[in-house]
Amino acid sequence: MSTQEKNSPTEQKTKRYVFAQRPDDDYTCIKLVEGDYKDIIFKYGNVGFKPVENDEKMSVIFDYNVLKNPNDVDYDTQEFIDYIGDILIELVEEQLATGKMDFLKFEDVNE
Repeated sequence: MSTQEKNSPTEQKTKRYVFAQRPDDDYTCIKLVEGDYKDIIFKYGNVGFKPVENDEKMSVIFDYNVLKNPNDVDYDTQEFIDYIGDILIELVEEQLATGKMDFLKFEDVNE
């Protein structure tokens, strides 16, 4: 799993991405639409959160799979992981804010 090391501000006036899905797929991908990673299409795999040592914050950990890289950009970097990690956090925050996702603590799952 990849771990995001640095967060960017979450306020975005324009989307850096769009959702993309092929008709026969049962999952949705993300297509990056600006910046150094423009036109890369990827999907997230497993997503989790872990405590940051000596801090009250949590770090996001996730798997991802790049499905299309038409510009042959090097995406095997911490910079790319941080970039798509920011998008993941943005998506989670949006889902929590709209009630489309609930956040359960591990203790709540075992009850």
